[in-house]
Amino acid sequence: NYTGGHAWISITVNGTTTSYGLWPDEHPLTKDNGHETDIRVGLEGTKFPRASRFYRLNGSQVVKLNRALKKRVTWRYTNTCASWASEVLDEVTGVNIDADDWIGFETPRELGKHILKLEKKSPTSKVAPTVAAITNSSW
Repeated sequence: NYTGGHAWISITVNGTTTSYGLWPDEHPLTKDNGHETDIRVGLEGTKFPRASRFYRLNGSQVVKLNRALKKRVTWRYTNTCASWASEVLDEVTGVNIDADDWIGFETPRELGKHILKLEKKSPTSKVAPTVAAITNSSW
């Protein structure tokens, strides 16, 4: 359904994986942090996603990712975990994976659907990530 599922970004450096996701203050797993960022670290734990895509980042992309993860971002119905994950990927790699669902709301199910389509066409894995050349010049 529209409210089910979750999207996040996992980053592996030297064998250690850390997850980042956008969560609202009202969620039972979070503390209300007021006006601080709603990007939360590690709430996904050991969940294995239904849809994954793996990218190897170059040095400038790592800088962009770190910058994106430090932004103050607020969860809203128009800025969900799915829209945030999709936008960060686009900003960092130039790859746009659509998360738009019915009437323009972005949902994890729609993002997952498009990830699975990409994976069917060109599979990736942790040991065989794809390399995306940056095409987005907004940075």
